[in-house]
Order: sequence, then C-alpha cells, then structure tokens
Amino acid sequence: MTKLSINTQVLNDLEKRLKKVLNDMPTVIGQAAVTHFQENITKRQGVPTGGSFQRFKGRIFENNRNRGKGLLNDTGNMVDSIKIISRSANSVHVGIRASEIPYAEVHQQGGKIPVTDKMRKFFWAKHYEHASSAGRSRGKRSISSSGEANFWKAMALKKANSSITIPKRQFMDVTPDLEKTILRTIKTEMNQII
Repeated sequence: MTKLSINTQVLNDLEKRLKKVLNDMPTVIGQAAVTHFQENITKRQGVPTGGSFQRFKGRIFENNRNRGKGLLNDTGNMVDSIKIISRSANSVHVGIRASEIPYAEVHQQGGKIPVTDKMRKFFWAKHYEHASSAGRSRGKRSISSSGEANFWKAMALKKANSSITIPKRQFMDVTPDLEKTILRTIKTEMNQII
C-alpha cells in the first residue's frame, strides 16, 4: 500500500480562490448580461430568439442624423443606463431604472403612450423642419409633398386623448444566445483558478 501525503496549504489556497470566484460570480454574470443587452441595441439591433434573429421594427423615416444608428441607440442614453441593479450570493438583477430612462419599459414591452400638447408642438416643429421651403410667404411655409413632413403633420393633428402605439422592441431577454455567453463566462472564470 502506498501512502500519499497531501499538501494542505495547496488545498487551502484552492479553496480560498474557489470561494472568491463563487462570491464574485453573480457580478461577473451580471456584467456579461449587461454587455449582451447593450450589444442587442448597438450592434445587433435586434434579439436572437429560438435560433433565428429578430430585428427591431425600423424607423418610419431615417435622416442624416440617425442614419445607420441603432433604433434604440439614438442618443446612447438607454444603452448607458443598462446596469446591475442588485445582486445577492446566488442571483443578479440587470436592468434599467425607470427613474433614469422612463421610456425604456415601453420599448421593452411595447404599449400605448398618450399624445400631449408638448408632443404636438414637437410634431409641428418636425413638420415645419421637413416642409419644403418653396412658397414661403409672410412667415408661413407651403404644404410639402414630402412623406416625412406629412407624417409629422398627421401626428401633430392627433386629437386630444389619442395615443401612439409603440411596437415591442425587447432588447433585454434571456435567450439561448445569452445563456451560451453566461456559460462561456463561467467556464473562463473557473479555468482561472485551476
């Protein structure tokens, strides 16, 4: 019979590193999810679901300012606000605080938003911006044949108590793609302690 001696110091060091990795794992997984969700908006401009790729419904009109930008990434505020909200020893909550970006939830779930007077003023401003400059007289602009100008005019003429339907553009969802990313992250972290 052979007697094997085990170096307890090596086992103790391994145990300490393993505990540290397990303690840090929710944060590491949360950060992987944050990056994944941000890429859904900035790079993919859609969400991988069930082996296929579902793109977000596009803009009605695209202009030079927003051409090529992701639909939900016009200013970058929503992307920057995706964060780890809370974590515990065995879970992590990733999201956007409604107090920071109130419109994030309506993009995530879709829904209807009421048309306000402030919105109507904005719609009129966009209409005049896109209306043709031909026929200006006494400070008024002529009616444009531009499709975009007509769209903004129709929006501005919406009646009181009407609403606008925002399509669902779910950018934060647990998908097989995200699960693969998380498994890869866990394997990478575990390989570092060995």
